Amino acid sequence: MIRALFLTCFIASWAGESHSQEVDLVRLAYAKSDITADQIGMAASPDGNNIAFVYSDQTIKVFDVSAGKFIKRFKGPYADIFDVYLTSTGAIALISKIELQIWDWKKEVLVQKFVLKDEPTKATFSGKHNLLAVGQKEGIISIYDLNGLKLLREIKIDKHHVGALAINPEGTEIVVSGIVTSNFSPQVLSLFDIGTGTEIAKSEEKGYFTMLAFNEPGSEVMAAGFNGSVTRTLLMTLDGKTLKLKRKFDSESNLSNSKVPYGGLVRGDRLLAVTLSQSFNAHDSRTGALMFTTRSEKNKIPPFARFGVGSFNVFPLQSKGGKILLNSTKNNINQIFDSESNAIIGYFFSDSNDDFAIVSRDGRVQGTPKALSSLYWTSRNSSKKTSLESTFDQKFSPRLLSQMLIENTSGQVAFEVDNVIEKIPVLFLKSINGNTALSTTGTFQSAQKKTQIVVEVKQNLSEVKEVRLYQNAKLIQNIATQSDPKFSFDVVLNSSYGEDNFFYATATSKSGIEAEKVKFVITYKGETNERPNLYLIVIGINQYKNPKYNLNYAQADAEKVEEVIRHSSSSLFNEIISYSILNDKAIKGNIVSAFEDVRKKSLEQDVLFVYYAGHGVMSGGSVKATEFFIVPHDITQLYGRDDMLSEKGISAEEIKGYAQHINAQKQVFILDACQSAGALESVASRGAIEEKAIAQMARSTGTFWITASGTEQFASEFEKLGHGVFTYALLEGVNGKADGNGDHKLTIRELSTYIENRVPELSEQFKGLAQFPSAYSFGNDFPIAVYK
Repeated sequence: MIRALFLTCFIASWAGESHSQEVDLVRLAYAKSDITADQIGMAASPDGNNIAFVYSDQTIKVFDVSAGKFIKRFKGPYADIFDVYLTSTGAIALISKIELQIWDWKKEVLVQKFVLKDEPTKATFSGKHNLLAVGQKEGIISIYDLNGLKLLREIKIDKHHVGALAINPEGTEIVVSGIVTSNFSPQVLSLFDIGTGTEIAKSEEKGYFTMLAFNEPGSEVMAAGFNGSVTRTLLMTLDGKTLKLKRKFDSESNLSNSKVPYGGLVRGDRLLAVTLSQSFNAHDSRTGALMFTTRSEKNKIPPFARFGVGSFNVFPLQSKGGKILLNSTKNNINQIFDSESNAIIGYFFSDSNDDFAIVSRDGRVQGTPKALSSLYWTSRNSSKKTSLESTFDQKFSPRLLSQMLIENTSGQVAFEVDNVIEKIPVLFLKSINGNTALSTTGTFQSAQKKTQIVVEVKQNLSEVKEVRLYQNAKLIQNIATQSDPKFSFDVVLNSSYGEDNFFYATATSKSGIEAEKVKFVITYKGETNERPNLYLIVIGINQYKNPKYNLNYAQADAEKVEEVIRHSSSSLFNEIISYSILNDKAIKGNIVSAFEDVRKKSLEQDVLFVYYAGHGVMSGGSVKATEFFIVPHDITQLYGRDDMLSEKGISAEEIKGYAQHINAQKQVFILDACQSAGALESVASRGAIEEKAIAQMARSTGTFWITASGTEQFASEFEKLGHGVFTYALLEGVNGKADGNGDHKLTIRELSTYIENRVPELSEQFKGLAQFPSAYSFGNDFPIAVYK
């Protein structure tokens, strides 16, 4: 049985004792069987630039917020993780039951390790001063300097359990609470000087404190927990220097509904806290009123002896402002809360492999193909569900997290899944070669090379815009809407990926959400195909008709790519057919002729490899919808002349058409599409728009696309390398460095991964600023080179 984990978010606001509740319209879920490992820890750096994730299979990953992608993934030998913290200087602190590990994540090395005196019960981190305090059983608090990699101070309190602690913003004092586990008597708070270890203040108020948090100036500390009789939630504000009571708030006695804060922070006038019952609350720090909750309806409060097992934290994603990252439910879906709009505005799903997905409250998505297919929308009104990839064409948004951090979300309308999920078309496999399919999915056999497949729309035919059929992940045919619910496709079976031909059908709809895929396999038992051919189209433009657009290394890049591919790939193919189109020869007519020739000659088992080095731009949208173009030699104005782009450029729609109608089922397009300083005539930010256009093209055709950068990051050229940095990494990869598993075979995914990791290193080394390429791999993986 597949176990599914559901995330449901509730929005509520309280005024005194009265309250009203609104249900968040975004509902996400994933099947446990679809993930590689459970996320067991997460932390954002104090500057908000990076996020670290830790998983049950000992994987550590680091996400770059501005780049919108993971930039580091490695293994760390850890066990029983209690808590995780990330510095702004490149260190990850992992607290386990027995030790503190400090990792340099940029170098992927363990730089220091400290054995704990006892099992940890609570931890807190001062990001400004890189001070980490770990509370342990038997009343021990160890304070570490993560910059100096040393134990700075140990403080002992006369308690059996450190229940809560917080370092003040100056990094000079720490407030601590203890719990006597032998008789559970309520305890006071103590304030210690970190430099000397001496106690300098003590509170008069008592309780079982589970959370402490200073406000941003450090003038106040908020304390939360249980009252002395363990019947009500305790919430109060104390003076940050004397621990004298300033405000005490009324609280409800229902402990089972997320009333007891466990970990969090104070931002402005809000206390933002996760709770013992694994929900998230936002309180008005001045009145104690509950402003927001994801209220858990189940009593998840652990016994006192386990208060310290599995710490929860929230982390700011901005140095200023109210957007924070949290995970209160101990699953692989993290939440993003905005205190200004008082709402969960986004979600961050991650796995220990390369997969991740980011989702905004209004339904925009970004992520890897597998993550977008694993994570799905659910409806509260029915059992229907649909994966995030079903909204890709309408909702895909590159660098989504960065967008969410800067935009005003107060007027954002939540994506109403319930309003559209009932209208989604439902497909079934009807027949293969006239034989009724006894199951809607499965494995079928055929000895006929030419095969007919019929797919039927069972529900919501009137909503269908077109039905698409993909073979071995490549789009082979699409049929526009029709009155007949049966859609017939004629396909050619082949042994491109062995005997099994993998198919799926889907339908686009008027609502913008695609039908769930109907997946099936046809095993081809007919004749074996000939050895494949490689069709290699390389385009390089140094010299443009308008000299201000000239580039330095595009021609050298294209010529070297052709040479290296020929050398490394020759043993894989029967023949390599090259089309080298350089400089003034690189005009639309010649480029189109090359694609047309491949369309006429290629067979299903063949491979198409397209490399382009030159300019790439988005049209301005003045004549028709904004569209991506590669820029041939004779285009003299990049911006403001959509008519020229349409006449002389090669549009994404044209490339998409060739990708679909060229028989070769293994296709890769590599674009080193630069923007020189002279080319940038528009100050508008077009990078994310270009990336979206290319991603949609890759997905709709089922082909591989690897691109250098958008206009926000100039594709870098370096005299010392003799090539553009992107193509230099590509050449390194094809020459053997991308063969990570050492099997003497290079696949397109291995090359893609190598380029994504290598380009930032090279660009930072030579330019001081990391350039991040983008790769979209919606096709099936295949080899492109072999080594002796």
